Amino acid sequence: MSSENLNIEVNPLKEKSDKIEFTVDKMGLSNPAQTVPTDVDYFARKQKGELESKFTWNEALAKSFEIDNLFVSGINNFGKEDGYAIDFDFVPTKEMVDSIDQYPDYMKDAFFDAKSEEHFYDIEKQVKERLETEEEISKLGWKGFGARMVAAVADPAAIALSVATIPFGGYGAYATVPSKIMRLKRALKFGLIVGGENAAIEAGLVGLDKYKNPIDIAYASLAGFTLGSPAGWFGRVNAKTNATPKEIVKSYKKLDAAAEKYKQTLELQEIQEFAQKNNLEIDAQKIKNKRMILSKETNSMNPKVVDDVRNEPGVGTYWEETFKKTHFRFDIASQLNRSPDPIIRRFRETFVNDPVVGNTKGDTAIDWKNRTQYQTMYEYNNYREIALRSFKKANKDVSFKSQFDIEERFEALMSDLKEFPERFDMSNEITVEMRNLSKYATKAFDDTLDIVAQTGREGWDEIAGRRVPNYIPHVHSPSKVQRAIDDYGIDQTELVFANALRDLKGDLGNKLFTRMIKRIVGKISNSRYYGQETDLARAFQGSNIAVIREFLEGLDLTEEQIKIILAKIQKGTGNTLDPNARTRLPFDLNARIDVKNNKTGTIDSLSIKDLTERNLTRLLKRYNQQVLGAAAMARFGNFKNNKEYIDFLQEAKERGEANPKYKNIYRDVENIEVVVSSLTGKQSPLEKGGDPNGFMRRMARLAQDYNFLRLFGQVGFAQGAELYQAVSEVGLKTFLEANPGFKDILNKLRAGEVKFNDEILEELRSQGVPVGLDKFMHSPVGRLDNELDIPLDSTGSRLDATELYAAKAKRFVADISFLNPMTMYSQIIAGRGLALKISNNVNDLIKKHKTTKVFDKLSKGDQVRYKYFGWNEKEFNEIADQISKHSVYKDGKYEGIGLDSWTPEARSHYSVGMQRFIDRVVQRNDVGVMNRWFTTDYTRILTQFRTFTLGSYTKQLMNRLYVLAETRGKDFQTYSAFMASMIGAVQFYAVQSYINSFGRNDQKKYLERRLSPENLAKIGFLRSSWSSLIPGAIDTALYPFLDDLPFSYGRNTDLASNFLSGIPTFNLIGSTFDTTRNLTKMAFDPTYQPSKRDIQNGLSLIALQNALIIKNVNNMIVDELGE
Repeated sequence: MSSENLNIEVNPLKEKSDKIEFTVDKMGLSNPAQTVPTDVDYFARKQKGELESKFTWNEALAKSFEIDNLFVSGINNFGKEDGYAIDFDFVPTKEMVDSIDQYPDYMKDAFFDAKSEEHFYDIEKQVKERLETEEEISKLGWKGFGARMVAAVADPAAIALSVATIPFGGYGAYATVPSKIMRLKRALKFGLIVGGENAAIEAGLVGLDKYKNPIDIAYASLAGFTLGSPAGWFGRVNAKTNATPKEIVKSYKKLDAAAEKYKQTLELQEIQEFAQKNNLEIDAQKIKNKRMILSKETNSMNPKVVDDVRNEPGVGTYWEETFKKTHFRFDIASQLNRSPDPIIRRFRETFVNDPVVGNTKGDTAIDWKNRTQYQTMYEYNNYREIALRSFKKANKDVSFKSQFDIEERFEALMSDLKEFPERFDMSNEITVEMRNLSKYATKAFDDTLDIVAQTGREGWDEIAGRRVPNYIPHVHSPSKVQRAIDDYGIDQTELVFANALRDLKGDLGNKLFTRMIKRIVGKISNSRYYGQETDLARAFQGSNIAVIREFLEGLDLTEEQIKIILAKIQKGTGNTLDPNARTRLPFDLNARIDVKNNKTGTIDSLSIKDLTERNLTRLLKRYNQQVLGAAAMARFGNFKNNKEYIDFLQEAKERGEANPKYKNIYRDVENIEVVVSSLTGKQSPLEKGGDPNGFMRRMARLAQDYNFLRLFGQVGFAQGAELYQAVSEVGLKTFLEANPGFKDILNKLRAGEVKFNDEILEELRSQGVPVGLDKFMHSPVGRLDNELDIPLDSTGSRLDATELYAAKAKRFVADISFLNPMTMYSQIIAGRGLALKISNNVNDLIKKHKTTKVFDKLSKGDQVRYKYFGWNEKEFNEIADQISKHSVYKDGKYEGIGLDSWTPEARSHYSVGMQRFIDRVVQRNDVGVMNRWFTTDYTRILTQFRTFTLGSYTKQLMNRLYVLAETRGKDFQTYSAFMASMIGAVQFYAVQSYINSFGRNDQKKYLERRLSPENLAKIGFLRSSWSSLIPGAIDTALYPFLDDLPFSYGRNTDLASNFLSGIPTFNLIGSTFDTTRNLTKMAFDPTYQPSKRDIQNGLSLIALQNALIIKNVNNMIVDELGE
């Protein structure tokens, strides 16, 4: 890798480089570590006359060998015994805990090994001696540095390892091929090759010496990396605490940043080639972890700085601007596009993809979060059913009340297993599969944390640095708190929280303490708390003071009260060695208090932990949703905390009040709030129904669930239009090359068996591209209906079990109706096909034109389509360059994309485009496609089974018209997609009609009517992916005048196509009344004979009534009983 990849004008690693002009400051690199460079520190302090070491160089060298040489460290520590017995009554005093703060961070962990009071003070003595030694060595300046380098490089253990690895790039090879071996050396350091020499040396030093500074461990590995330039550990500075000249500080910071960037962007291709050549094993997990390193986000805004150039909205072509702002659109994205406020228009560009013209600026917060959720969660979600089945099989003798109780027991056990694994070492209740699922949960938590820590969201980098083994968030359950209030009353519930926070009471005083407790309980028990659980968990379990302040501000406390509370928290309680103790509210989760049940009169023992969520899947999903949402807020909007976002909204409202042109800005603010709520896992701010677990809202959701069960038995036939459109998009020849066996797709639908033996699909999945992941990542109806995707609490009512059964039944119906198989198959065809198509096209163009800059060689239609993906000329040419270098062909067959070897920037651009392509061809709606009023439980009743149609209006019809406008009507692929979608719809409809004709007395007449050329033409149009609202609008307009409407029996659900009588819940209510009336007539009038239509209405109320085979049986029932 050359420095060109970093846009660095001079190689900072090249010896004697005297030019220090860098552009790394523009890269937004993180601040360097807080360590003063030995050489700069030496000269600055020398001028002040502060330096006078008590060591000679020889003495310093001897001390350095003790510190930095693994061999000598081992000799000195060999045979040593700990010497201190464990004092089980030992509790560190407050003074002890406070004394730890005076020492450097890397020394603090040593104190936590103290076994007794005597041992504690002995550790302190050794720490002081070590610091004094390092201080005296540092006073020798370059001599001292030289002594430590000699000790590190002359390590016999290092030499032995290096000699053994000289053929593989050890130290001995530096003299001959320095540049390449240095890169490989750094690869070894990062542990990407199993058995790397540095991993052994560093592990040995840390294991032998708990006082070892982790930064100093880099001596050995940086020997060849830093000698030519003042970069690395000794090129880092802290200008705030050292009187070092600013010019030197600035230069060293740039050098350090450049060096760090140089290491971090190490190309994996070098590691892979080196390992293959020398028969070394690649650590697949660490290679995968490398994918989690985020590239710098180019599409971000910074509303905190008014004149920041990143806040300027883009201006596209005439047709692009026309289609973005047309009033023929009603979706959130278009409404934000039409805002008179430029910063709001820029918000749309950074947070929501435009479903018609795409987002030429690149990635968006919504897209990024969706991909990242796929990356972090799909292994856990796919494996959960396997673990649950194993639990049921292993615990058949355990008596549970219902399937719901079984799953709740399973989830509670999984939480305990995740948090306290040592308790279950000998448990027969825990299966191997459950232990595997716990590992997947750990990985999901860790991956989520690793990602958010890179985004700049306030406090999360500190949490990542202090992560707790076996962590699960202690999230309060609003429904449990509400039940406690119902059973014990608000006063006793507040006493439980007061008892858990009793350590704060003395310093805060009774009045402030009581006010705080009341506000905390009020916040948790409020229905608006849903979606904020992770914020409170951070306050309980450790974050940083800024996060605690943000939480306290949400309690409506005064600034003075907040300062008092924060001072107490930072002061500490003196009864714990918890490293998070001064960065969290001091809740004692296990502190119990006796409370009286007002309903039964019994005395119960209650703790805070009893009121927390213990369902592992709900905890993990909430954590993942909310944390990644917060990460997206920081990554794309530079909102480091919630207050900055609230300030942004307030400033927008103030601009609306001050400027008459902005008088309707409140609508834009509402749209932004809806987008951010969806992003951060909260219910819509327009939701007026209160508690999402409330009876009426749950009944509204259950009504929609039942509509799915009774009407979606054949919905898979509707996917024919999408499948044919996908084939048209990638081309028939490419489809045949890229097409895996459909039988294999069906087999892989079984729970947990979703890993294909296909390198291309696994590469796409590793980047979060949605190829065949929908079944376990989303609700079965989520893709079609924009369903609420927030994991809700169990409330203890019977409706909990009802909702669980409904969810399982919906998944079953989605399978047997072929919705899941067809969705998976179409996504795979689209993803694999486009990957192959782009690779073939790019390689052909490069071969023809002798350049990787091929964007301008594409057709106008392809250019417009790729801009929708976020691939402008620069991005596409970067992708083309990486395709030309890393595509894997074997015997002329395309076998791999090679994404692991791509640059992070190109890989990110590619993933964004693939995601947008698949989500358009196999349509998935997001919040930007909807109108804000369609995001609540009650309005979803009105739009059920229509939101897919509403989304297709923009994603299909308007998008196609936009492409035709840009190409002046000269784009064959658009016309081809129109026709392919209609042909697919007709063919699948014909097969469906033929199957449904069995069991009918009038089969021949039925088929003649359904399969007539006129009707097939209408059905082809109705079911095509692009007809969207047009058929419904036509039937609605003609409804008052005609009995037989043009599209009256074309929907898969058999519902009317007009917008009113076609609402499923209205149909359910109407059919229920009609059937009740008919049954009453039959009971009291022996001569009454229901019509066939009456019988059909009655049967339509039954779940699965239109599933294959059941539909045919119902045909016979209708003919037998109806007139």
